[in-house]
Amino acid sequence: MMIRAEWPGTVVDVFVQVGQEVEEDEALVLMEGTDSARTPFYINAPEACRIKKILVEEGDFSEEDDDILEVVEAE
Repeated sequence: MMIRAEWPGTVVDVFVQVGQEVEEDEALVLMEGTDSARTPFYINAPEACRIKKILVEEGDFSEEDDDILEVVEAE
């Protein structure tokens, strides 16, 4: 399953590593929006899962619906 950016923005921090298991609603990535206030927002895990691939790094810009992470069902 792919986790996508909800809005356009710049990646501020990635909180996870490949192979890490996370809980539902756990913060995975912090992004900063492109609005005038540069509002920060989190990308959270939609369910308990394991991080398979990280597709962004700090400083990357992502458009709305760009793939951020690939996850698989938690073991």
